[in-house]
Amino acid sequence: MSLFFGRAERRSSDWTDVTTSTTQRVVTPENAPTLAPVFAALRHIVDFTSTLPIDAFRKGSGGQRTEIDLPRLYADLERPGRPGLGNWIGMAAYGVAAHGNAVGWVVSQDAGFPTDVEWLARNEWGFDEFSRRWTVNGLPVPSSRIVHIPWIVPPGKTLGLSPIEHFASIVRAGLSAQDYADVQRSGGLPAASLKNSAMTLTADEAETVQNRAAKSFASGKPFVTGNDWDLTLLAIPPNQAQFIETLKLSANAIASIYGIDPREIGGNAAGGSITYSTDESVSLNRANNMRPYIVRLERAMDRLIPEREFIRMNVDATFRTDTTTRTTVIGAQIQDGRLSVNEARTIEDRKPVPGGDFHNVPAPKAEPSTREGAPS
Repeated sequence: MSLFFGRAERRSSDWTDVTTSTTQRVVTPENAPTLAPVFAALRHIVDFTSTLPIDAFRKGSGGQRTEIDLPRLYADLERPGRPGLGNWIGMAAYGVAAHGNAVGWVVSQDAGFPTDVEWLARNEWGFDEFSRRWTVNGLPVPSSRIVHIPWIVPPGKTLGLSPIEHFASIVRAGLSAQDYADVQRSGGLPAASLKNSAMTLTADEAETVQNRAAKSFASGKPFVTGNDWDLTLLAIPPNQAQFIETLKLSANAIASIYGIDPREIGGNAAGGSITYSTDESVSLNRANNMRPYIVRLERAMDRLIPEREFIRMNVDATFRTDTTTRTTVIGAQIQDGRLSVNEARTIEDRKPVPGGDFHNVPAPKAEPSTREGAPS
């Protein structure tokens, strides 16, 4: 008697067709991160933004800027018992990337400016687009107590789109393919025929053998019982073989949604294999991809402090160059006066030296009246 088990009878459309009710996965920002490329995208965005050095400046009346200490709101995050500035930024980045909106509650204020802001979980806040009113834990709150950083906002709306919910069909296909490959959930078993040439089994006996075999295979162990058994693993049909590539394809699609390099989350480079010649080019590509998230966070942070003060996330700190290139570039900047010796030594994490604050400003090559751009 032959026993046929596995999931070969499942159509490919069951995994990808969003109208299939029997196998459709309900995709939410809470379960989407269980798909590896989604988790990788969120991790990449949160890790990059939360580990950047933060600098604070004050803009002068003439437009010049002066570096200052971190404003109280951000400095206090480093006190014992607080989450730390990096983690605080990471929470905001996660809200934007996972839900399309980071929403914070202003816990305390001083002279009209927040001194403590706590980011809220998605189930803790609400917003009614019609009345334009916010709620926290079901209770109405004034908008002045809310800090809101949206992702992409459609015209006429206040809330940003949720990237996961907006492209749920792509994530759903990836989750379904992941289920297919999970033998612990009865997935991943190829179609197979288990045949006993010595005896005929009743329906109950056949079901018992089938269940024992499936359980054994799901545990990763071979099925062994009796004698005269022949196990034949049937080839996966072409439509099911496509599932092997589904996770990789979804990684590329998810990367395009988040605007990051697919190789950061396990996908393939668009247009084939692309390699970078230097570590600096890798860092530059990554920084360019992350720029929209960084700008959104910086602008939101600037709105929480006095008008002439502003925050900048130091992306330059992520650039890595080889020793020869770094030495050449820094040497040129010292030569033309863009850096002092001590500023250059700070970049190299070295102590300042006496007289190292001097800037070597080259003498002009022509009289002021004849230089280009000089007043007549």
